[in-house]
Amino acid sequence: MPALESNESSSPIVTRAVAAGLVGEFCDNYEFPGWQKTLLTMLGALPQGVGRFAISRFEAISGLHPKVMDDFSIDVLIRQRLADYEQLSGTFPAITVGAALGGASAYLSLALGGPFLPQAFVTTLKHGSLTGDINEYLHRSLDTALRIADENPGLMTIQHYDPVHDGWMTRFVNHLRFKLLDLPPGYAGFIKSRLEPGGAVVYLEGGASWLRYQVGPRSVFQVGGWGGISAEEFLEGSDRIRVYARKAGLTFTDWKLKNYPLERGPESEWGSEPGLDTALEAFCKREGYRFVRIPLPHPNDFSRLAFAAARRLLKKEDRQPAGVLVEMFSQFDANAARQAGLLPLWLIFNTHDSLEYLKEMRAQFPAGKPVFFSPLATFSVTPDLVPWKDWEAALADVEWINIGTRPSHYPADARALVKWVEPLRKWVEENRQPVTGRLEAEELQSLR
Repeated sequence: MPALESNESSSPIVTRAVAAGLVGEFCDNYEFPGWQKTLLTMLGALPQGVGRFAISRFEAISGLHPKVMDDFSIDVLIRQRLADYEQLSGTFPAITVGAALGGASAYLSLALGGPFLPQAFVTTLKHGSLTGDINEYLHRSLDTALRIADENPGLMTIQHYDPVHDGWMTRFVNHLRFKLLDLPPGYAGFIKSRLEPGGAVVYLEGGASWLRYQVGPRSVFQVGGWGGISAEEFLEGSDRIRVYARKAGLTFTDWKLKNYPLERGPESEWGSEPGLDTALEAFCKREGYRFVRIPLPHPNDFSRLAFAAARRLLKKEDRQPAGVLVEMFSQFDANAARQAGLLPLWLIFNTHDSLEYLKEMRAQFPAGKPVFFSPLATFSVTPDLVPWKDWEAALADVEWINIGTRPSHYPADARALVKWVEPLRKWVEENRQPVTGRLEAEELQSLR
């Protein structure tokens, strides 16, 4: 069966990255066939407006036909993620489960020396809303979401509509996310066969919350997403959103659903739904494994923990950090930092909240060491986008190397999707000194 999740979705990126990192191999997060790499490189030679136009239209081609969901099975999604670990042999001291917070979850899993199993999965389906009409977008997959939730009591469905950060996509596709509320047999079997006796199951519990509409018993609809625009601003509107919508060609900016109750619950991408945690805890008690819960209220807290874990590993080996690797969203290289002793700092997005977090962490960068910075190509000029000059100002007093979007094409650099990691890997090969140790689950927990 073809992959139900896009290769560029968070869960497959993290599982593939962790699987490769466990054997010390690099992994390309963006898996493009040769012809796409050639096309993206060619687009990168043109003005960024051309790339923004072309990439958004490509989404209409790459989305799945809605009929694919007629035979939906969560077991298929789980098997596809577990298949990422098929090339690994033996057992592991720990297995991490929960929120797939990009580079943060990948680095935490590798610090523990074991695989990562995501709680959430997302499919990208053809057809969105060209005009920003929320009701049109809702009904693209509402019937599918309600049916799948009804047929699968161990999960919930989330329709996610962000016409700002994902505006270049939501015109042509719609996103339907699934979150586990119970421990599926596939995960239980994997843990029993691949976790050492008495090993640890580490649960990453993301506390991020957001406003969302309850459209069914276990189905919700979320408007907007994490960044520098609050859930309230998405729903109530603002001058800057109206200006953005006008420039983007959207005729609708009222993104309220009139006939559904509004509630606050776990955020679609970074929040953890309850249920899987209690099932995991009961499973561990029954099977003789240690259950270690790591609940943190903000996505940045997991990034901060991964940074601290990398520092602790280097200290255990009596080493100084070789530098810092600042990465964003899905544009991270989980193996590079470990192969060269860099401290990884994962940023959620290229919005102002991430800039403030970078400024906060700047004081912990080792003096006189290089900083690799991977500004993200998002193909959307949003109201909360950090101007290039502000990134430069935040790193003004360090020796930093740009390994992401070029200033001339920020934030719509098609070339960066293909080339961003090359200078980093070249430096790693020339300065290779792998981190070989690991942390016990309880030791990681104590670093919070």
